[in-house]
Amino acid sequence: MPSREHPTITTTLRPYRWLGVLAVAAIGLTVLVSVTGVVHFAYRNPSLQVGVETAAALISLLAAQLVYGRFRRSLDRRDLLLMAALTVFAGSNLLFSALSAMANAAPDSFLVWARVAGGATATTLLAISAFGPEHPVQRPADAARRVVACCALGLLAIGVATALAKDWLPVAVRPDLSPESSSRPRIVGHPAVLGLQLVLMALLAAAALGFARRADRTQDPMIMWFAIGAALGGWARLNYFLFPSLYSEYFYTGDILRLGFFVALLIGGVQELRLAQRALTRSATLDERRRLAREIHDGIAQDLAYIVQQGEAVAGRPDAPAASREIATAARRALIESRGVIAALVRPLDEPLEAALARVAQEMAARGGATVHADIEPGVELPAQTGEALLRIVGEAVTNAVRHGEARTVRLQLRCGPRLELSIGDDGAGFDPAAPVGVNGHHGIRGMHERVDALGGELLITSSPGDGTTVRVLLP
Repeated sequence: MPSREHPTITTTLRPYRWLGVLAVAAIGLTVLVSVTGVVHFAYRNPSLQVGVETAAALISLLAAQLVYGRFRRSLDRRDLLLMAALTVFAGSNLLFSALSAMANAAPDSFLVWARVAGGATATTLLAISAFGPEHPVQRPADAARRVVACCALGLLAIGVATALAKDWLPVAVRPDLSPESSSRPRIVGHPAVLGLQLVLMALLAAAALGFARRADRTQDPMIMWFAIGAALGGWARLNYFLFPSLYSEYFYTGDILRLGFFVALLIGGVQELRLAQRALTRSATLDERRRLAREIHDGIAQDLAYIVQQGEAVAGRPDAPAASREIATAARRALIESRGVIAALVRPLDEPLEAALARVAQEMAARGGATVHADIEPGVELPAQTGEALLRIVGEAVTNAVRHGEARTVRLQLRCGPRLELSIGDDGAGFDPAAPVGVNGHHGIRGMHERVDALGGELLITSSPGDGTTVRVLLP
């Protein structure tokens, strides 16, 4: 199953810190509005309630669709349960709140208790998805269809059962209950509704902690926002316990926090969409790079290999022209260069610089039977152009060491202080750096100088016959 444990992000998510900040803000808002009476906030606005319920239904539906896309990539059962929770939230808000409010239907026992049951079902699924173990789902499309069908049947069952029991259901909250007369907490309503608010608050708080733990481990932005949303939903339920405005025509503090719950779900879904788009872009880019690598390998590289083979055969003849050895050497260098391009094209886009440098050095050294000792500072981040240039320099330096210097050991070191310093040393035969360029394989030295000059750095080469070679790259 594809893993989501390593998303490509540059900042460290700290979900527990966000939950702490939210707790302080929610407690402050609740005390300020519901306890102290310093701020009196209560609006009788049925149109606003219609807007909030419609927005909640649409946001839940959109978030469910985005999570479904995530599930098709991850095949994780937890994402399937999360999609089910959002689907039930959307259906319950749409059927039992938004549409009835648009039709000017009074919040009677049927609508209130159906909404209570729908919200409880969705919250339970949300909490289960936060703590469920990672488990692959076979046949994801069929599984998703079954889950959506079960959600629809569950909402239908809630509606039918509540409609049949309408005449026996108690009044959950008096519709005429008004917070305008007092801003103090008024714990009123049917005990079942009040108790359920506390149960849902506990489930949402548990879900927030579960999502936060998962986000802290996986650094998943969507899961972090779902943790924030669950926390806001939990504080909203506490406010509904203190004053049950959820089932009346009044817009109160709990409604603000509940709206924040759905907004957090939307932000989390958008974050997931952005990550999915990045993944698709990286996949398309990598596919194109691999296609180019295949074209070079099957075309240019094969032709160069043939030229090298024939050129060296001609250069080995007694009557060979003097330039034949130079032609064969140039062809071999072009072949090495093409192989370097192929290696760069097939390299993973998110490969850390330290791993890429060590890999290139080991690949080049292995062709001559040499050993690489790498001492590379981890976590060094450079622009793509700079990193690519360093990789080509390492490949060139190690190739020269094993091919021309017949080195048995190569030392690779990278340090990032006031200046970035890359060092490639070997125990090979060495050479005279003052020898004219173009003799004894010095073509590559000119290429390394050009790459470093383009980066505004400095290339230092220390060598002497019989004493090995050290190539140092200094970048500002």
